[in-house]
Amino acid sequence: MKLLRRLFKVLVALVLLIVIAAVALVFVFDPNMFKPRLESLAQEQGVALEINGNLGWQLWPALGVEVNDIRVAAVSAPDDAIAELNQASLRLAIRPLLQGEVSVHHILIDGAALDLIVDEQGQGNWEALLPEESTPEQPAPEPATASEAESGKALQLAVEQITLSNASLHYRDLGTGQDLTLSPLNVGITGFNLQGQPFNLALGWEASIEDPATLGNEPLAVAGELDGRITLAQDFSHLELSNGRLRVELARAGASDDIRLTINARVDELLTSPRYQSDLTLEPFSPKALMAVLSLPAPELADPEALSRVAVSARVEGTTEQVSVDPLRLELDETTIEGRAAITDLSQMALNVALTGDRINIDHYLPPPSEEAVEEETGSTGDEPLIPLELIRSLDVAFGLDFGALTVKDLEMQDLSVRLLARDGVVNLERATLNAYQGRLDANARLDGTGETAVVDLVADLSGLELGPLLTALEFDEKLQLTGALNADVAADTRGLTLNELTSALDAQAAFSGAQVRLAPLNVEQKFCEIVNRVTQAQADPQKAWADYTEMKALSGKVTIQDQVIRLESLQAGVERLTLGAQGKLDMKQALYDFTLPMRLGSEGTSEGGCQVTSNYWLDRSLSLLRCRGSLDDLNPLGDCGLDSDGVQSLIKDFAAYKLKEQHGERIEAEKARAQQKVDEEKARAREKLDEEKRELEDRVRERLLGGDDEEATDESGESEPSAEERLKDLFRR
Repeated sequence: MKLLRRLFKVLVALVLLIVIAAVALVFVFDPNMFKPRLESLAQEQGVALEINGNLGWQLWPALGVEVNDIRVAAVSAPDDAIAELNQASLRLAIRPLLQGEVSVHHILIDGAALDLIVDEQGQGNWEALLPEESTPEQPAPEPATASEAESGKALQLAVEQITLSNASLHYRDLGTGQDLTLSPLNVGITGFNLQGQPFNLALGWEASIEDPATLGNEPLAVAGELDGRITLAQDFSHLELSNGRLRVELARAGASDDIRLTINARVDELLTSPRYQSDLTLEPFSPKALMAVLSLPAPELADPEALSRVAVSARVEGTTEQVSVDPLRLELDETTIEGRAAITDLSQMALNVALTGDRINIDHYLPPPSEEAVEEETGSTGDEPLIPLELIRSLDVAFGLDFGALTVKDLEMQDLSVRLLARDGVVNLERATLNAYQGRLDANARLDGTGETAVVDLVADLSGLELGPLLTALEFDEKLQLTGALNADVAADTRGLTLNELTSALDAQAAFSGAQVRLAPLNVEQKFCEIVNRVTQAQADPQKAWADYTEMKALSGKVTIQDQVIRLESLQAGVERLTLGAQGKLDMKQALYDFTLPMRLGSEGTSEGGCQVTSNYWLDRSLSLLRCRGSLDDLNPLGDCGLDSDGVQSLIKDFAAYKLKEQHGERIEAEKARAQQKVDEEKARAREKLDEEKRELEDRVRERLLGGDDEEATDESGESEPSAEERLKDLFRR
């Protein structure tokens, strides 16, 4: 007990001694005596320092020092202040100080002002305060190792409050006319410490920006606030911001926009190998309004309400080698997109993206249709580079996209799914599927950019596509209407870098089929009957009302594309009791088409209400009766489709011969038989007469030859000559 009393007395004595020393320090030691020395030292460093206020001590409730009315300028221009300070003070807690800890009650900086100017030559007035270049500095000592840090006493620093109030910054560039005024700037920090405990941060500012080059004559006003809780590890290896809230308000020329961001972020191994993660929430804002405030050229969009609302929420994680955003949620007007995105290798920019959206209308974000846009399109030569080989060779991308519904060029599509992989100069569209107009498209493609030019291969399968609503959406139904479902299998390949090269080298084949396909306003059965009546010179029924369409059953065919010519190799379809075919081509370079439509009738009538034929000539015979040709720019089935003059003329001749044979066939055959019999008889008599004359000739020749000497004769050389009989035989052999 006595020991405790003695220790208490010693402690009281020490406190009294410190208080007496502090009082003596305040009353005996005047810090203002150092003002000339401080100004002189600053002068030696090229800084004109003026301390117009007093340097003072403070004892209670904390030990501190304060300074007032400080002005800083360059020695070369002492009248042009670069920085000014109204008041600054530091308050230290006495008791922690006795224990070797630095505990600061309050750090206050009030009225700090910076005036920064860049002249026409690009020289900043603050550069005069910087030391002149000298010999290279010695390398800084390496940071203490963990063992060294443990051997010494850790820094114990805590500040109850840090206040920066009424600060301002004025920046001017006389060469560009840029002018930035930041005033006031206020910072408040409560509970600052280096013991890993959270402390509060509050930051607020108002700024005015003038930039004639980008903002015109109207300045941009920017006001903002940032607050949150920060945790800083004692060894600076860990930094964390929680409940961070940022608000930025921009206003200019009557337009304004407000951006609000909530953030929770954490960085580990800050000084060695930083690893970070953060949760970000960007509240809805209007990009169009923001661009208007910033004087950025807002894109002209087909929908004036497009780009009116954007919101983002995401978790970002990464290191110095990679970064990922997972999950990611983006709200664009009425569209919501979710998914993830990652750069798996920052050095190679290897990208991995997988996104899923609900619905989007791409047309809303395209430029509005205009005559100028059409003129620009027509002004294109087609020789402009379309496929950037260098970019493709640099890609390392895995991309996936799924959309519930989307609209492109007024075409409604659903359930879009795309999987794409680009690496080593090759882009593989591994899968592309979508549903549209009750049909489904499945496709895959490959673009090889490793050679001198791009090589493209495509395979696609189309099933159940309803033609009617598709052509209506494409506005192709004014003069031509097609309804029904279509199926097709397509294989194509091409090569090139420009549109002209790709279309010129396109080589494609497609097999198609359909059921209950209806073509209007052309009635093929009516055309067939009209031709039959014309050829047979029959009278058409004036009361007959024909439908204004052709319905085709079991449609099938094949199309090829080569040298910018689409060839219809074959087509077959049932039209009532007719079998309709088609062959022809479509020249894409000249925008012309030419098709013939041969038909075959399988019974005596085209249909129950159609026309009847009275001759078997028309049955099971391929008849080229119709021909459709014209310009794609002015497609008109009724005007373009008419009689195939060559085919009809040939038909008339052939039918006339058929009718002649049908009416006088027996008599013609009898006359032909009698004529043939006469010919045969005349041939027989001529043959007998010829044989008789031949025999007579043989007899006369034999008598003449045999009338001489039959003995063997010899020529002058002594050789024997052939006998008369031998010469006769030789003569007849010849």
